[in-house]
Amino acid sequence: MEKYYRMVINLYKEVLLINRVNPDRVLDAQREISNAITTAIITNEPTGELELLKSDIELGDVYKRQVL
Repeated sequence: MEKYYRMVINLYKEVLLINRVNPDRVLDAQREISNAITTAIITNEPTGELELLKSDIELGDVYKRQVL
């Protein structure tokens, strides 16, 4: 789980430091977290935290589009 938190934090750091995000990195993070959610569903594990992280990425992406 820590890996996914770090991934999201790094995306936000990139926005704050250089005011841009590589869209490929955003898509990779969304894909990786979506895969983790699917795996958690299959293995009957909780998905709440992963879903929150995924929504954090989506929220950041929407915010970035509004600012630009």
